[in-house]
Amino acid sequence: MSRWRHLWFRSRSEQQLEKELEFHLALHVDELIAQGYDPAEAQRLARLDLGGPEQVKEACRDSRGTRWLEDFVLDVRYAVRALRRQPGFSTVALLTLALGIGAATVMFTIVNGVLLKPLSYPEADRLVSLHEQTEFSTRFGNQWAFAYPNFLDVQRASRSLEMAAWRFSGGTFGSRGDAEYVSARQISAGLFSVLRLPPALGREFLPKEDTRGAAPAVILGQGFWRRRFAADPAVLGTSILFEGKPHTVVSIAPVGFRLDDEAVDVFTPLGQNTEPVMALRKAHPGINVVARLRPGATLEQSRAELSLLGSQLARQYPDSNTARSFVAAPLKPQVDDVRSTLWLLLGAAGLLLLIACANVASLLLVRAVARERELAMRVALGAGRARLIRQCLTESAVLGLAGGLSGLFLAAFGVRPFLYFWPGIMPRIEEIRLDWRVALAAVGVSLACGFLFGLMPALRAPARGLDRTLRAGGRTLAGASRRVHGGFVIVQLALAVVLLVSAGMLGRTLLRLSALDPGLNINNVLVTRMALSPSAVTEPGKMRSNWRDVLDRARQVPGVEAVSLVDTVPMREGNNQVGYSTVPGVIAPNDQNVALATSVTPEYLKVMGIALRQGRFFTDQDQLGGAPVVVIDEVLAQRAFPRQQAVGQHLWMPDLSDSALLVVGVVSHVRHWGPAVDDQASVRAQFYYPFAQVPDRFVRRWSELMSVAVRTSRSPLSVVEPLTNAVRGTTGDQVLYEIRTMEQLATSMLARQRFLLFLFGLFAGLALLLACIGIYGVMAYLTGRRVPEFGVRIAMGATAADLLRLVLKQGLAMIAAGVLLGLAAAWGAVRLLQHLVDGVQRTEPLTLLAMTGLLVAAALLATYVPARRASRIDPVGALRQD
Repeated sequence: MSRWRHLWFRSRSEQQLEKELEFHLALHVDELIAQGYDPAEAQRLARLDLGGPEQVKEACRDSRGTRWLEDFVLDVRYAVRALRRQPGFSTVALLTLALGIGAATVMFTIVNGVLLKPLSYPEADRLVSLHEQTEFSTRFGNQWAFAYPNFLDVQRASRSLEMAAWRFSGGTFGSRGDAEYVSARQISAGLFSVLRLPPALGREFLPKEDTRGAAPAVILGQGFWRRRFAADPAVLGTSILFEGKPHTVVSIAPVGFRLDDEAVDVFTPLGQNTEPVMALRKAHPGINVVARLRPGATLEQSRAELSLLGSQLARQYPDSNTARSFVAAPLKPQVDDVRSTLWLLLGAAGLLLLIACANVASLLLVRAVARERELAMRVALGAGRARLIRQCLTESAVLGLAGGLSGLFLAAFGVRPFLYFWPGIMPRIEEIRLDWRVALAAVGVSLACGFLFGLMPALRAPARGLDRTLRAGGRTLAGASRRVHGGFVIVQLALAVVLLVSAGMLGRTLLRLSALDPGLNINNVLVTRMALSPSAVTEPGKMRSNWRDVLDRARQVPGVEAVSLVDTVPMREGNNQVGYSTVPGVIAPNDQNVALATSVTPEYLKVMGIALRQGRFFTDQDQLGGAPVVVIDEVLAQRAFPRQQAVGQHLWMPDLSDSALLVVGVVSHVRHWGPAVDDQASVRAQFYYPFAQVPDRFVRRWSELMSVAVRTSRSPLSVVEPLTNAVRGTTGDQVLYEIRTMEQLATSMLARQRFLLFLFGLFAGLALLLACIGIYGVMAYLTGRRVPEFGVRIAMGATAADLLRLVLKQGLAMIAAGVLLGLAAAWGAVRLLQHLVDGVQRTEPLTLLAMTGLLVAAALLATYVPARRASRIDPVGALRQD
């Protein structure tokens, strides 16, 4: 305790120490006077016997055991005073670090929230996802969603897993006039129990409610409950209208609960689904299964059990379950679509941070050389090398910590704008926050950076040749110092080249992709999904009649030139891949050729502006019962009928029709996957078939998928409201949702490339600025140290031009080394971009030349300024400095 009292009350301890020394000195003086010495001599002898006051004080301080901490506090205070004495240096260094650490912290915050954090469920490590798996692979892989009967059997038989299932859904909420489409999921009883997330209000679905014929029940999502019912708890037990049927509200979903990273509005019992596909073991109606390991069970035990259950069901149902089993894997967030992009951006931010560190290290090294006389004086007064190193590292740590705190401040304001401008939906966005883990990581990086860029100045602390250092006054510069300074500049330039070339490649890629013809006219086209009236989806005839009514009503809307129905829209999520053959007969699924199938009505070409190359498109005469017809695109025509006339040929597609389909036309190819992916897509061939010829057994499913596409004579968004009102139908409960223009869809296909270009361009611009500041500072310092040498050269006949060339040559050597090293690293960076970013092609010489030329020009300009200043020195004044 006495040690800590000395530490916290240091001034009082110093006063007591001073008084104690004075007391001992006075006591010894009195003893000497008593022995016969005169007072002056007694005072002198007493001081000699006691020793130097400061040395005695130091020995007393060492005996306290807190000397190291006192020295650390003193070093910190000195570092703060030193930064305040040099505001220019401090401002540049802090801003440089704040930018580097701030950018890295923003990216680490996103990566931590999306990729690194475990799922937010209790005991998330006990959760697993289940899939069906076949022994043979198809074009869609060998893992599938569950068949519902298989899920029920496995759920009943499993002893190691507690299971639940869910399925995508959607529907119309409300009645005439106020109907809206809501996001829905069909879930099995016990889903919230498996996830260990109790409802916010009410209860889960009961097992008896999760069966066909049970009374309709519903669970409301948190957001929907607050938006439509003002978070009124009295809604529990009341009846709401969903999909045209009254449903009893039994509970409110947990706060923040999401399925497949989507906030859901409405949950209904999965077992109440009466679609025929739910009873088929051969079908895969999108049943997602999540399970929790029971107490004492392990993942290996559950896998062995699932394998046994798969074998039993295969013997029991050989027609559907032969070669089919079940697999379990730890439940993980679905973030594959953003994983590579986030790691790429974190890497770019890391490069910027390294440039910032190299820049600050260079500045600190310059400052350390200028302080050589001060450090030599400290050594001459008794400071050891370890003490000097500790002081230098403390100063750099204070600088790094201050820069880190500034970077955290910038990051706190930068995360939300980053998420706002992120293209598309950021998964797990609710998990992204600047928490204590991120703050701790940022502080750790700050201290590591401080150690990194403070180590070199610390090692330069003089230990020998003190007389030479004190006489030189800090004006000499050894060749080793020049190499170290040059090394920092070369590193900065090399990293800047990597970022500049990467930004250039992304810019070149975006320009090339934007110039590609999408195969359709995206101007003035509106595409919107549509939910038919629940009363109409009971039988095929009513659904076909309602769709015809929708088309007739849409044509009457002012500003609508043409209207069509379509199930899969180019450049929008969703596709239908169908196997085809040019000869009759059964073909194994793995041997089939595959094409993208699109169901449309006759005006589709006019709406989308797709060119007709040969033959005709569909007419109102292409109806169910007539000859089945298709229209193919140029890619399919070339693959299926090379060097032949495609019109009049036949295709066999067992998934669509039992008879041959007649090719009646050929149209231009549409970049369905978008400009960046379409050329490399495994399935590019396309064909169209009439919606009127869709078999009755598929009409309900197709009605759930159909969208309305309209071409307008004015801004597409201006017809949304009248179109919405027109297609409500006689029942008033038909609704449009997911309303987009084709321009929006086309723009969204390149949104990620555009976003990456913006960020890489920003990082590259900052890197270029920091590199130029770095080379300017180093060249200005090096030329300043060589002023006496330049004076001698001028005295011996050198001209201003000679000095200018001499300095520029030195700067150009560093620039060349940095560019060459950077180009080698940039080659690897471009290869990485090719792998991670759609549409990026091999390195183009023009891009390399332009980006390196920009860097060389900026670096030469930064070098020219100190070179010009050196060429204009006064030789007399320069010689007097030596």
